[in-house]
Amino acid sequence: MKITCDIINDLLPSYVDGVCSEDSCKLVEEHLHDCARCSQKLKYMKNPIKCPEIQTTEKIGNPFIKIKRKNRIKLIAAVIITICVVSGGMFAIQEVGTLHDYFYPSNLAVIDNKTDQNGWSRLNIADENFLNFNSIFYNKEVVNDANSSSEVMIRILDENKNIVLDEIIVEPGTSIDLDMLKNNRNYIVEVNCKTGRFFLNFI
Repeated sequence: MKITCDIINDLLPSYVDGVCSEDSCKLVEEHLHDCARCSQKLKYMKNPIKCPEIQTTEKIGNPFIKIKRKNRIKLIAAVIITICVVSGGMFAIQEVGTLHDYFYPSNLAVIDNKTDQNGWSRLNIADENFLNFNSIFYNKEVVNDANSSSEVMIRILDENKNIVLDEIIVEPGTSIDLDMLKNNRNYIVEVNCKTGRFFLNFI
């Protein structure tokens, strides 16, 4: 029986891989000796043409990277804002007394009179001999605290001893306006009161 090229083509893959039987190998080799076309095919099968690898020049970006970057920026911004808010809150708590004194200034004068006065006495206000409204946040009032023993009579003079506010009585728990006094000026405050303890607050 004549061995056709089709039969040999079916046997060539096994022949190349070395899994043919000895008889099949002899049969293939005899055919190849006389068939140039099958011999050429065997050559191609033993030395296949290598296709060049396709290299992609564009790198496919990961869409999640941009999302992660955006989230990272938001997270960093949130942390910075939180730190600023917490720091500001802590500062405000620590300095609340200073802030209050700045926006709501006041000067307290305590009078401890053990004997009835028959005349005027100069008042020390916050350890100073003068009253000075040196901030725009002063309301320019004097308050006789409700815990004072009784009313207090006061008068106010300028540095040249000229009377700016003549004798006026301030009852406990009440106040009087001092709008006639100018800012950043020194004034002398004199009081006349009965026996007792008195608290005058200049606000």
